[in-house]
Order: sequence, then C-alpha cells, then structure tokens
Amino acid sequence: MKSFIDSNVLIYWTDDSTRADVVEQLLAADASISIQVLNEFTNVLFKKRALPLKQIRKWCDTLLDVCEVHELSVKTHSLALQLMSKYKLSFYDANIVSAAGLAGCDVLYSEDMQDGLVVRFPDKTSLSIRNPFR
Repeated sequence: MKSFIDSNVLIYWTDDSTRADVVEQLLAADASISIQVLNEFTNVLFKKRALPLKQIRKWCDTLLDVCEVHELSVKTHSLALQLMSKYKLSFYDANIVSAAGLAGCDVLYSEDMQDGLVVRFPDKTSLSIRNPFR
C-alpha cells in the first residue's frame, strides 16, 4: 500500500514521543510527500518551534532520501480546485489530497483532515484519509 504523509503528521517525527515512533514506521514504508508538505514542515519547525536551520536541513535531507517527493503542477492545482468543491476541503488540504492522488497513493495520513474520508478521483481511483494516531 502506497502512502502519503501530511506535514501535520511529520511534525511529530521531530519530537521524543510515541507519535514520533508512529511516524518512523510510516516513513519506513513506501511513503510519499509533496514539495508543499516539505515546505510546510520546514516553516512550522522554523517559525513556530524556532528550531535551528541546520537541524531542519538534516530532517529535510532525510525526508528527501526516504520519501518519494512529488512536485506540484498545473494538474495538481486544477484537481485541487475540483476537490475543494466536491469535498469542502481548504485549498492547501486539497492540494495535498490532489498530490497524493496523482502520486497513486492509497492512503493519506493526516491528523487534521476527516479521518475515514474516501476521496474518489476523476480517473476512478480513490484515496482514504486516515489519522495514524487513532
């Protein structure tokens, strides 16, 4: 099963907690992220947690090594607009869902999207949103 990890889940990876262990397991599987997720991860660690940029770079380099990283495109944006309307998602959440769907993922791990929601894409594929901490 191919998975996609949202930035709000990845943030726990930097903690010393049981949630960090869960994220480690997700990263050890066939994990994908998008550039947007990488950017949000960096922004939260730098602005909200005030962590040193050197440490943030190490974590980002690790993510680049262990995850399949997907670029955002016009296709991602266009699909996100469709998903916003159909599933009442915020624009940024819709972009993450869109990127996960275009990456061919089966599950999106997110803490703040609707746990259990199944998103159906125009190509007839689907994506399940799951909170990995429940």
